[in-house]
Amino acid sequence: KGLLALALVGCSSAFTPALFPVTTTRAHLSTSKHVVPCAQPRARFGTRLRMSDESKSDEQEFAFMLAPVEGDEFVGMVADNGEATFKAVVATGLVKGATSMQKTAPVASAALGRAMICTILLSQGKKEGEMYGEKGRETIQLDFRGDGPLTQVFALGDSAGEVRGYVAEPHVHLPLNERGKLDVAKAVGKGFLTVVRNNPFWQQPYTGITSIVSGEVAEDIAHYLTESEQTPSALGAGVLVSADSEQVTAAGGWLVQMLPGATEETISQVEKNIMALKGSPTELISSGKTAHEICAALAAGLRDNEAIAPYSLRPRFTCKCSIDKVYRTIALLPREEMEDTLAKEGEIEVKCEFCKRTYRLKGKDLAEAYETASSQD
Repeated sequence: KGLLALALVGCSSAFTPALFPVTTTRAHLSTSKHVVPCAQPRARFGTRLRMSDESKSDEQEFAFMLAPVEGDEFVGMVADNGEATFKAVVATGLVKGATSMQKTAPVASAALGRAMICTILLSQGKKEGEMYGEKGRETIQLDFRGDGPLTQVFALGDSAGEVRGYVAEPHVHLPLNERGKLDVAKAVGKGFLTVVRNNPFWQQPYTGITSIVSGEVAEDIAHYLTESEQTPSALGAGVLVSADSEQVTAAGGWLVQMLPGATEETISQVEKNIMALKGSPTELISSGKTAHEICAALAAGLRDNEAIAPYSLRPRFTCKCSIDKVYRTIALLPREEMEDTLAKEGEIEVKCEFCKRTYRLKGKDLAEAYETASSQD
């Protein structure tokens, strides 16, 4: 509890503007009236379903999804005595790419970036599920539903470091708060945070719901971890947005968690290390600190023997929208309504909420979507 309180004080003061800390394997596809979660893809449908010309012209905008961005890295460490874990991530390229692609306003960029950073931190260190020789990744989903103008902040990530997310209203502009910082708390508002942990081989996912206590994202997740998962945690995440270009210039964060049986001596050392950090996550990253250096600073005095080797990976924004998912999304909607839209508009557009790609369906595509769904019932 003391560790959590320490983290919250830091997040609301010294670590602002960007102690902003972010997902299951669903794709969110929307027509002009619907947003529908879709199941996993099956590669079978033809290519009559076309991506829009606008998407093709923006191929360079999606290049950051093809491979991890240079400089982005996640590092995890464990204390020699096994009483604490330490994680740090630099995700400037990932967050910059995602927010540029989604054309988010500064406050939306900060909220989305914090959520994705927290998802990366929370999803690492989890075991992959295995059944009958097949492996599946464990995932974590963060879903903020508040009464603020952003409406929803959603992020989804897995144990391989793949993450994606979106905000429901990306073009929100708000005045700076009383400290002259981006007012993420007001943009998110009050409401509920839903956390879903899932493994493809579990009988059912684990779902936890808690009230949004501040709207600052990281504080809400730290509160959730301690209250719902009974894991004392200190969490910091930040997104720095340029006032001139409105582009992300630094993004990352860290997470410290105490394991069962942690002694007061270990807790005291962890608190000392957190207080000794020379700046917020974005300040550390802007000064050139790497994820490994931030993680090592958090673990100072607790890894002198390096009994357990650190582990690392390169996080990446990924989108899993596909033609198959578009067909299945359409098939979930009333056929009469879709046919009426097709008659009026000449085609149906389906947009992915994560990468903003637009797919267009003609009459034959619509018929095949419903026929295929019927044959599978």
